Amino acid sequence: MIGYFARQALQARVGNRGQATVLFLVVAGTLLALVFASIHIANLSVARVTCTNAVDAIALNAATWEARGLNMIAALNDGVLQCIRVIRWISVIWAALAVAAAFGVGMPVFVAYTRYARRLISGYWDTAHQLVAWSEKIREATPYIVLGDTAALSSKRNVSGVLFPLNPAGPHDGRNTLELHLEPGPPMYLVEAVAPISGALNRLKRNRILKGAVKTVVSLLEAVLKALIGNAKGPIRMLVPEKDFKERQHVRFAGSQAVPDLPIPFLPLGGKKRVFTDSQAEPYGGGSAEMTWKSRVTEGGNDDAK
Repeated sequence: MIGYFARQALQARVGNRGQATVLFLVVAGTLLALVFASIHIANLSVARVTCTNAVDAIALNAATWEARGLNMIAALNDGVLQCIRVIRWISVIWAALAVAAAFGVGMPVFVAYTRYARRLISGYWDTAHQLVAWSEKIREATPYIVLGDTAALSSKRNVSGVLFPLNPAGPHDGRNTLELHLEPGPPMYLVEAVAPISGALNRLKRNRILKGAVKTVVSLLEAVLKALIGNAKGPIRMLVPEKDFKERQHVRFAGSQAVPDLPIPFLPLGGKKRVFTDSQAEPYGGGSAEMTWKSRVTEGGNDDAK
């Protein structure tokens, strides 16, 4: 009986050889496809993060150069204010010596200081004008520096993209021109800077005592002040942020990066893929004479792989 059942079992298995092999191949192929697909998706995710970081860095770098330009202009503005302060202090000392000379004390010192003060005030006023001229040159040059460094960093990071706004020499419309959104501030006149000595001169003119000394001091001051103010180069207007600076002073970089190829068998990827993203950045935190400008990323774009 045992032999009979053994022969029946062997006959039942005839013709079924290899079915386990087929099942194994199907299951193994499915698992491998899932593994390879997971690797591909992970590769896309890594490329997306890499591209986002690169684009953020490029946008932040552009805003950083703008912040550097603003800091340099703020430093020059501070130099202008320092020149004005020095002129005021020279005028204060000059006024004190003039009053003393009007009362007959220290006339030779007053005369010598008057010549010296005239040269100092002219020099500091010319220096202030030169600083303002340098500020304007920095304002004009900064967009080109931003574009050049953006191109260099894009090449270094293997990112293809474009910076918005792009045109560094377009109209001042606040939208399509890459620029520092600054405008000339209120005018500062030399007559305001030398107000202490001008005020002393006006008081001495009204003085009816010690007419001899007063006349000498008044005539000398009038001649020197007339020459100073008459030869001045005009008012000084420092560059200051525009009223809508915060809404206008920002840059955006939109770029893409190729996804690295993976030699995955049995999974046709349909050619190279690219990851697209964009980022926006801006300078912030400074002032017309405060050298505290910094940069930050303010808005991230949406990624996509094509």
